[in-house]
Amino acid sequence: MKGLRNYLLLALLIIFLIGFIVAGKISPAYKAPVVQTINCNSVNLSFVYNTNSNLTAPENTNTFLRIGFNNTGNVTENIALVVTPPKNAPFYVEVANSTEINASETGDTEFGVYSPSKLGSYVVDANLSASYLNCVNYKIIHINVTVVNATN
Repeated sequence: MKGLRNYLLLALLIIFLIGFIVAGKISPAYKAPVVQTINCNSVNLSFVYNTNSNLTAPENTNTFLRIGFNNTGNVTENIALVVTPPKNAPFYVEVANSTEINASETGDTEFGVYSPSKLGSYVVDANLSASYLNCVNYKIIHINVTVVNATN
């Protein structure tokens, strides 16, 4: 009886193995999704921005700078901002989330200078970029940040 049970289990295992092999042969092959790419020469990612290139930040406060932009291109652009302070900056920077803007529309983004602790002048580099699928256009904006005494 024990031997019969072992033969039945072995037969069941063989049936499952044959079933998996057959299923692999007749099932459609997996194809990875194709990433949509376009010719970037056919896309106009133009935009103009408007901002003050000087920012006065009182000590131990949070100060924000608004950057307005206008999508002068022909597609809906994803506008993003990355701001990099110098290594010796006595503050840290936080930027707003990216935003989508339709062609011929205006919008704005901003970044904040948080808790500057040492008087002086510093230059931060703001990278404002517009992207659409695999295409990107960017502008580097140099902004002078002057940390002043908060009591003035």
